[in-house]
This record gives sequence, structure tokens and C-alpha cells, in this order.
Amino acid sequence: VGPGDMRAQMEQTFKNLDACLKAAGASWGDVVKTNTFVTDYAEFAKCSDVCMRYFGVASPTSTTIQISGLAQPGAMVEIELIAAVN
Repeated sequence: VGPGDMRAQMEQTFKNLDACLKAAGASWGDVVKTNTFVTDYAEFAKCSDVCMRYFGVASPTSTTIQISGLAQPGAMVEIELIAAVN
């Protein structure tokens, strides 16, 4: 999705994560930690509105790490979520 387009990749990644959370009976409010791997931090920072749309002002603890590349050619972002549900 969107090779070289961080925003398009972020949009799709969050849609995928939303589907995973729903399948597990969880919501964005259940997310307690994120680990984000990006190939270009400056581009990632321009897309903070995508994160805000899903998390709102109460975003979870997060770690963002800039790396030289991801396994999928053209991929610029990978996000891991940890959610806690009862």
C-alpha cells in the first residue's frame, strides 16, 4: 500500500489494527502500549493526525524507533499494539 507514502501506509496500518482489535473484542481504549518502527521519522511526525484520530488525546505509552528498513520492500511503518481486555 502506497510505496514511499507514509500517510497512506499509516492509514492502512491503523485500519488493519482496528480490525484486529475488534476481532479480539477490544477497542482503542484498551491499548496500553505501542511499538512503532519507521524508516523516516520526519515523515512519520507529519502523520501524527492519523494516530490522534484513533487514540484521541489519551494515547498509550509508546515507543517509536527509526530503522534502516522493514521486511516488506517499500514499507515505511510497522506498528505493534498491546491491548488489555477483561
